[in-house]
Amino acid sequence: MFITRRSAIGSSIPFVLARSQAQVTPAMIRLAGELEPLATLYEKTDRSKCPELLASQLRSGMPYVQLMSAVFLAGIRNVNPRPPGYAMHCVFLINAAHQLSLKCPATMRHLPMYFALDQFKDCQARGSAEKAGAFRMAELTGPMPAPDRAVPELIRGLQEWNAGRAERAIAVASKYAGFEQIFDVLWTYAVRDFRYVGHKAIYTANAYRTLMTLGWQHAAPVLRSLVVSLLDPEPGTRVGHYVMADQVWSANRRLSANPLPPDRSGAPPDPPTTREIVRAIRTASPSEVCADVMHRLLKGASAASVWDAIHLAAAELAMRIGERNIAEIHALTSANAMHFIWQMAAEPRTRLLVLLQAVGWAGQARLEAEKLDTKLRKADILSLPDAALSYVADEKVRSDYLASSLKYAVTKANEVHYYKYPVALVEDITLMSELWRPNFAAAMAQYSKTAADPNTKLMEEAVAFA
Repeated sequence: MFITRRSAIGSSIPFVLARSQAQVTPAMIRLAGELEPLATLYEKTDRSKCPELLASQLRSGMPYVQLMSAVFLAGIRNVNPRPPGYAMHCVFLINAAHQLSLKCPATMRHLPMYFALDQFKDCQARGSAEKAGAFRMAELTGPMPAPDRAVPELIRGLQEWNAGRAERAIAVASKYAGFEQIFDVLWTYAVRDFRYVGHKAIYTANAYRTLMTLGWQHAAPVLRSLVVSLLDPEPGTRVGHYVMADQVWSANRRLSANPLPPDRSGAPPDPPTTREIVRAIRTASPSEVCADVMHRLLKGASAASVWDAIHLAAAELAMRIGERNIAEIHALTSANAMHFIWQMAAEPRTRLLVLLQAVGWAGQARLEAEKLDTKLRKADILSLPDAALSYVADEKVRSDYLASSLKYAVTKANEVHYYKYPVALVEDITLMSELWRPNFAAAMAQYSKTAADPNTKLMEEAVAFA
């Protein structure tokens, strides 16, 4: 049988597969190469012994990418992807840890992986304490689709919320379909469901990014975990204040099926449009804002104006909540994931759908926050007082402030979002128009460490062992 694999540059290369090759065997589920014994070592080592173990491995010359891969994949096969959040943060964390490693001074570049390994051990212990017992990714059972049917079966499983069908299909597709072909499918379903505060988009974006660093040979277990996460919970299950029917998905699918707006993805932003959309997100229903944005796009508004509004609305929500409710800072991290997905998606209709969903999710996050027990602060990110902007108005001062925030995150973070939040903010600020960068940067103070915070015991041990 002939099927096609698409390369990273989009070419199509035919190749032949025997039907016997379509079988998913235990060997396809094991971790590739030398990572199997290394991940097993991390799984079995006591948490208190991990800093010393890691220091020894680094001194002996272990490649950074090998260490990163083993920590990531140990999390994948030892942490239940249901629900998409909570214990899974040791997996979501890896891309942020990697980005911090790249942005740190050379003498600190190994430190984020100490935190990543420690978080895996913490999640592993919490999973073991659950009533159901410790999770372990199992070998697949049931009928496997033929290679040329894997992607259609994946789509059907995702559409029908059938986790078993989708998991079997993606295990086969990971071996016989192209990287982009698979993710062109996943992008749509990553942004379908806001429940669990946007972690489905966050997981999908981070899985893509991490696999781009580690290599596609590790894709099978990662994608199996991802699709199971995307299909939890059932559509009728209420999480927070939403079931699937309460969300903007169906309306936005209809909007994105209409004639496409003019392609102005590279057009400059329009500040008045951005202001109007931010104000609408504050007060109107999510579906009303999405319809308004679609109307603006059809009239020629630029995607850049809309994305500026999405990021500003998410940052404003973080300012209104502060550190009192950690769930709601995901408005910013989920907007980061969705903007990345929008950049990566190839199909114009998928890009439009992702953009509309990002607008809708900003509104859904605002409604969720308004139902909190604690009263929201007053904040208007469009017109912050001079005192709030004094340390971020100048570009050089702002750059130094953001760099310091990342450095403090490495040595002082005692919770995973002190990695995820500042990394997302620093990435997104480069995608925004210059006008709004000081306003957006001011949101860093809502969830970041400062010089006044103590270094963690873990980082003190890591530095001592180095």
